[in-house]
Amino acid sequence: MKRTIAVMAFAAMLAAAQDKRLVFSTYHGGDRNDDAVSAAVDAAGYIYVTGETESRDLKADPVGGKPLTAAVFKAYLTKYAPSGKDVVWRKLIGGASNTVTHAVALDRDGGVFVAGTTGARDLPLMNPVQDKQTGLNIAFLMKFSAAGELVFSTYFGGERNEEGLALAVDSQGSVYLAGRASSSNLPVKNALQPQMAGGGQDGFIAKYSPDGGKYALAYATYFGGTMGTDNIYAIAVGPDDSLYLTGDTMSPGLATAEAYIGKPVSYSSFLAKLTPAGDKVAYFTYVGWAGGYTSARALAVDGDGRAYVGGDTTSKQLAVTPGAIQPGFAGGLRDAFLLRVNAAGTAAEYLTYLGGSTRGAADPDETVASLQLDSHGHVYVTGETSSPDFPGRRVVQATHGGAQDAYVMRLDLDNPQIIYSTFWGGQKKEGGLALALGPGENATLVGVSYSEDLPVANAVQAKIASGNDAFVAQICDPWLRASGTASFGYVVGGDVPVAQTVEVGSGCVQPFAVTEIAVSEAWVKVTADGGNVPLKLKVEANVEGMAVGEYTAVVRVSIAEAFYRTLEIPVVVRVTE
Repeated sequence: MKRTIAVMAFAAMLAAAQDKRLVFSTYHGGDRNDDAVSAAVDAAGYIYVTGETESRDLKADPVGGKPLTAAVFKAYLTKYAPSGKDVVWRKLIGGASNTVTHAVALDRDGGVFVAGTTGARDLPLMNPVQDKQTGLNIAFLMKFSAAGELVFSTYFGGERNEEGLALAVDSQGSVYLAGRASSSNLPVKNALQPQMAGGGQDGFIAKYSPDGGKYALAYATYFGGTMGTDNIYAIAVGPDDSLYLTGDTMSPGLATAEAYIGKPVSYSSFLAKLTPAGDKVAYFTYVGWAGGYTSARALAVDGDGRAYVGGDTTSKQLAVTPGAIQPGFAGGLRDAFLLRVNAAGTAAEYLTYLGGSTRGAADPDETVASLQLDSHGHVYVTGETSSPDFPGRRVVQATHGGAQDAYVMRLDLDNPQIIYSTFWGGQKKEGGLALALGPGENATLVGVSYSEDLPVANAVQAKIASGNDAFVAQICDPWLRASGTASFGYVVGGDVPVAQTVEVGSGCVQPFAVTEIAVSEAWVKVTADGGNVPLKLKVEANVEGMAVGEYTAVVRVSIAEAFYRTLEIPVVVRVTE
């Protein structure tokens, strides 16, 4: 039986590696343990990945130039070429004590921010706002140029422990650092909450704004309640530069009037929105349901100011909305959930479970670790699952590989449906820890792998190098679109209309074979410059014998791999006297 399972798993891995939608998949690591916790993709398709490493042989340039031999844990920042086949540069971040990163974000000028936690008192600094490591562990923020040069680096913290867990950049180039703090003497400024509220740990937010080529602290504040612990795990900037926050809380009495959920339930999470100046709470709602505990870990905001929250819950009493992809708890210890809250923070527009029936060998069963929104309004989520019956559709990897697999799911909430959902993993354990969307339809998944048989393709590193390595994989799921027009004007007795060129793309660089090009009317002639998308179509109209009037037709281009397999391109001819 074990041999049969192993053969099936190998077949699934092989099929995944050969799927045309897989741009690349690679391990990333050295002789000891490595992971990847956050990723970002710029407008040109370059991929930035950060995480932590214990490896002694990882090829990287130490920031500051000094070899990092004293610490066990170091952070890294890697820039991959868009194809994933080449490492453009890799930086090692740390000092004489352990350093880890938790987040990466890009600004509109190509700058790369990373944030994390360090015990090092000799972290390389550049134009710092806080130049001393004043505690046991402290948050830090760095900015690199697109060429990998350090342009800004600062500590943030007090006398105890702070963790920098989340980053976001607004339209003005200001960067927000958030996380959790146990120090009572944070360097607050223009603070919404100048003191720790209680419970021993509050969230914190620090905003840094560009200031003559450097960065200045615009505000820094605690954010929390009077009981237990408060953590900020994810932040996002809205269309008006309002800041959205999500995380965990045990504190009552924080909800604003008419909040979606007005009271915490057991161990709850929260969603909050701050005004652009950071001086007021626009809304605060709890996120949690009766009969269990809930942890919110992922956040995104759309152009209408609606917040999307993902996490996991043990509650079987979610008030799911009509059209929920999964209306009921699937089984095991916990399921993931996906929530969309209206712009006012007063109601759930969408709420669904995401999970399978199997309780894993390790807690939890299903999670949402990261979510992103694309230009179509679709939601991408990733995390991990222990369930072979986790919902799949148009899979890249058809079967569950091992103890826990990563997964990637693309959802259309407005026309409730799964566009694609796939496992990603080998015969041991994987966790999907972050997602980043790039140009077109690219979705880049990063995380940690313990498996020797992870599907790899076009890999920088084809084999696992230690007990666990980071992984980076990119899927481009084609979505057909046309650019250019096929519109003709013809005056009776005049010159024949000039042919028009229409470019057909898929949002992907890799080619997808055209299965059909068809026209709805005989007066349309189409010539393609090849048999794969992307391609160019030469569209001609035979106007001979046409009477005065307007004529319409459709050119249909089909590929097998797309969700909507056929693109319809309108063709119009207007005939006048």
